[in-house]
Amino acid sequence: MIMLEYVINQNKEVNDSVLLKNNFEKLNSTSNSYLRKNLDVIYYIYLADIYSKQFDKVNSKSNQLYAKANKIVKELGNPGLQIWLHTKFGFYYYNYSEYQKAFPHFMYASRVLDTTDHSEIIQKSNVYKLNAFFFGNVGNVEKSKDYLKLALDYTNNYDKEYGNILNALGALYYESKNYNNAKHYYELAKISAQKNHDQIRYAKILGDLALIYCHNKDFEKAIAYLKTDIDISEKENDERNVMFANIRLGKIYLNQNNITEAKKTIKLAEEYASTKDYLKSFELEINSTLLEIALKENDTQEELKLRRKLSDIESHLEKTDGKAIIDKINWDIQKKNFDYKFEAEQEKVERSKLLKNALIVIISLLILAIFLVFLALKRKMKIKNSDYENKVLLLQIEKLKSENKLNHTTKTLEDYKTYLSEKNQQIDTLNKEITKIQSSNSHDIETKKGELNKLLSSHLMTEENWNNFKELFIKEQAEYYNFLTINFPNLTNSNLRIIFLQKLGLNNTEIAHLLGITLDAVKKAKQRLKKKYDNYDTLFQENSVDD
Repeated sequence: MIMLEYVINQNKEVNDSVLLKNNFEKLNSTSNSYLRKNLDVIYYIYLADIYSKQFDKVNSKSNQLYAKANKIVKELGNPGLQIWLHTKFGFYYYNYSEYQKAFPHFMYASRVLDTTDHSEIIQKSNVYKLNAFFFGNVGNVEKSKDYLKLALDYTNNYDKEYGNILNALGALYYESKNYNNAKHYYELAKISAQKNHDQIRYAKILGDLALIYCHNKDFEKAIAYLKTDIDISEKENDERNVMFANIRLGKIYLNQNNITEAKKTIKLAEEYASTKDYLKSFELEINSTLLEIALKENDTQEELKLRRKLSDIESHLEKTDGKAIIDKINWDIQKKNFDYKFEAEQEKVERSKLLKNALIVIISLLILAIFLVFLALKRKMKIKNSDYENKVLLLQIEKLKSENKLNHTTKTLEDYKTYLSEKNQQIDTLNKEITKIQSSNSHDIETKKGELNKLLSSHLMTEENWNNFKELFIKEQAEYYNFLTINFPNLTNSNLRIIFLQKLGLNNTEIAHLLGITLDAVKKAKQRLKKKYDNYDTLFQENSVDD
């Protein structure tokens, strides 16, 4: 293991394929057959990295080399090398925004990583960091934080990567709206970058701190930080970071209503983003901002052109790193396939350990038996947690699908009716799952995490949802709404919620689900309306939605 670590570290900065080949030919000449196979894996991965940088995209040569490395790793049964390979393979796809292809590799690496002794893990700092980047980007924030903190434990604070990891932790806290912790980690990262003379990291941290100052309404300081970020990044020839900082700066100018500077700055970002297919998500952000500018300038021709362009970009992102890609991943199939592969690999590892440690097993049978019982209990607990997390994830995906479907429609009452019907089905499913888990041996997981109950609460109609629905209802059912205001004066928002939802065709149970109240509460509310208005019977007779 020490030998492999040494070889990886000695060759990680090599960017010339001839030099790389010469290095490994020397190593192979003095190695046995088993070690040569391990060295071949490292060589193929680094050669794939060189081709990746040359082509600056996912390419057939890199794909073939990673596949060859993967084939050898399966034969070797070395969990440390397996984790490193799949992390590198996944990050190769992730770096070029191919999230769907990256997903199975990071899932595999993560599962083996979580069940492998730390002493067997190769490149601990880098492996934890790269896995954290992926899981943070797909929304698994807590897993990402855990991995980044482990990466810090295995990184020397005089290493430039130390500041990179601190910076990434700050970004996770910022995304979680924990601005105090975000600033704390950004400041630590800034100190680390200065201490290690890492100019480009220092520039990026200034750009991240600018977001904190924006949040605190200190726009002058935010602009100054971003300009410094851009100056340093230009000197260091980091075009991607120049683009990223210009996007942020342009948005601040737009927020300040400085249209001229906003447009000029965003256009600078567009120049670089448009040259790389894997930067389409940034191009989407850039063109969305330009659309805002066109609307402010009442430039209808530019608006039409940008809307068409945004439509093309969104179509591209549906196949790469757009939000919709998550909906297309068949999580259940992935899980089953992964579980099968994971179990097979674990059995190989266990058989290998049993053969190597036969004498120890005979002498220490009682100790081993206790250890295996403990391992089984620990494994059972992990499987329970995994099943629970996957169940929550599938329910979250169903919720996102409904919301995305509504967001991509013209938002008519008929669309809302379909949306609310789906919500009710999801609420019903959640209630059944909560009841089911309470009577199972997994009830302690829900008691501790409460994810199902949180998801159930998120389905309730918020004030914002209600206002959007109310505005649409009044727009499409203006005559009926006028009828209500004339014939039923002093109706409260609570009254209108029940009236509008029933008018949309929802029954008492469905209304209760959406509003987060009991069925009796809905019935009593209607009874109070009946007592308050003598003409209650005419309440649902005029201008029905179906008409």
